[in-house]
Amino acid sequence: MQTNRIKVFFYIDSFRIGGMHRQVLYLVKHMNKEIFEPIMCTSNSDGGLLGEYEKVGCKLIDLGWKRTIDFAYEIKLVKILYSVKPDIVFISEAQNLFYFRIAKFFWFKKIIQIGSFRAMTFWKGHLNKFYHIIDTLFSKWLYLSSDCVVVNSYAMKNHYSSILKIKPNNPIKVIYNGSDFDFAVTKSSETIRNEINIAVDEFVIIMIARLDPWKDFVTLFEAAKIVIAVDKKAKFVIVGDGELRYSLEQMIEEMDLKNNIQLLYEKKDIFNYLNSTDISVLSTNGEGFSNSILESMAMGKPIIATNVGGNSELLGANEFGILVDPKSSIMLADAIIELIKDENKRKDLGKNARERIFELCNIEKLIHSYEELFIERLNNI
Repeated sequence: MQTNRIKVFFYIDSFRIGGMHRQVLYLVKHMNKEIFEPIMCTSNSDGGLLGEYEKVGCKLIDLGWKRTIDFAYEIKLVKILYSVKPDIVFISEAQNLFYFRIAKFFWFKKIIQIGSFRAMTFWKGHLNKFYHIIDTLFSKWLYLSSDCVVVNSYAMKNHYSSILKIKPNNPIKVIYNGSDFDFAVTKSSETIRNEINIAVDEFVIIMIARLDPWKDFVTLFEAAKIVIAVDKKAKFVIVGDGELRYSLEQMIEEMDLKNNIQLLYEKKDIFNYLNSTDISVLSTNGEGFSNSILESMAMGKPIIATNVGGNSELLGANEFGILVDPKSSIMLADAIIELIKDENKRKDLGKNARERIFELCNIEKLIHSYEELFIERLNNI
């Protein structure tokens, strides 16, 4: 193997199970190792994807950030840069952009910085006006400091083009998320249902998402209330973790939904749970390119999602799933009830979705697009 491979330094926050983290995993796993040498640097190596990153066999670096002001963190990052001497740095987190740009003051070699916006809000712009201002500032900083910025949907490109002054020589590049579709299903649907106390004849609706306000669980719970009033055998399963964990538990109790909604939190074997369900839903207020939708489509599940961000680029005009208005519990509930009652429509949507996603998001397209981008940018130094 060549010793003068192109060193690509992927700098992410953790190895937790998230859409961005899985996309970086696909890149690291499948890029041509005879040409590229991937290096994973993380603020903290916690997370359910650590084992999968270890299997790739690339260099893993844990900077051990403890969520406090730590000047030693910057010193470690500078030392890593001098030791690794990367050619390309890939950044998709506001936090890591901040630390990398500080470290860059002490590292003078030219590095190609590839920035990536992965959601409609780069950091916490969905929370309040204060964070929205910070979010916009970070977005501008990432764009201006990067040799190229990548987004994962045309909706994302349009969104950031509206708040950034795009230079003709540095356009925002769209690269759809991809997958190798190597989804390990190691347990039968019946086994999973037994584990979570759901009967074979009950109807399971799953939502896979971070537990944060942007995913709009209030609308989901209100819709669930309507659905359950029509069909008590409807069961809702939520897989994910995040800041709303305890408040959602309380909300389920207060809305008297504990018999019909389960919070399963983060699962390493997520595809076992997705496989055991009947419908996949996403009640988000905004989305770049949803990995939850991608994975649900690949497993042939009928999908109901809010018509925001890049969701329509995946689901089309209701050919490959059902789009509903955001914050509309009635529309969401009506769509769920419709699919519960119409088995043929469920099967048709699932089949169409699976065929579409295998063509749109195959791993060869993802890897080729990024490898071509990395080489092109290096040639322009």
